Amino acid sequence: MEFSFTDREVRAIKIWADSFIHGGHWGDGDAIVPEEDIIIKKLNSIKDNVISLNEIETKIILAWSDSTLGIHTMEEESVLKKLKPLLEQ
Repeated sequence: MEFSFTDREVRAIKIWADSFIHGGHWGDGDAIVPEEDIIIKKLNSIKDNVISLNEIETKIILAWSDSTLGIHTMEEESVLKKLKPLLEQ
């Protein structure tokens, strides 16, 4: 599924990823699962603010969002509003 994200929304997702990946979920935080790496590469090469994500990638980004302890900025809320409906289908 394709999603359109602003530059600020992409930045918010990258912050979630950094917090989650380097937050010790794999012990010392030095490990990254292949799916996470794929998402980060997609975020780094996004063109025209459009990115294609499958269901698993969407779930991973939503897991990353939990690293904020439930307090979200406007950009983060916007990302969540775009991603959550995919999982409700």
